[in-house]
Amino acid sequence: MELIIEGVIRRICKPFEHSSGFRKCEVHIEVQDGEYSEIIPVEFLKDLTDEALGLTVGAPIKATCNVRGREWEKKVDKLGNPLPYPETVIFVSFPVWKYELPEPKSIKEQVMDQANDNPAEADDFPF
Repeated sequence: MELIIEGVIRRICKPFEHSSGFRKCEVHIEVQDGEYSEIIPVEFLKDLTDEALGLTVGAPIKATCNVRGREWEKKVDKLGNPLPYPETVIFVSFPVWKYELPEPKSIKEQVMDQANDNPAEADDFPF
């Protein structure tokens, strides 16, 4: 499954390298969702890890990700005793396979977009 996330980079985490050599770097993207914003963690894997370190906090980004989900079941407690009801946890991750850094709009483009969104207000000048 594919998901496109557009927003602003809020955090670039320290890269993590497994003993097998597999590397990943988590980047947090702030997405405006109506009145509230959401922070979505995405993963830059393998060779994209180095590219993630070159990103800038506060820059706009459009990331194309896969949606990955997996299930983990805990069957024993900390002492090794079997649990009567296994605990199930679902993990979801968003590995990036392509991203773009769109150029921010100029002030003129922003004003034109606002005028197109609200044509009645565009003609409503106070003088």
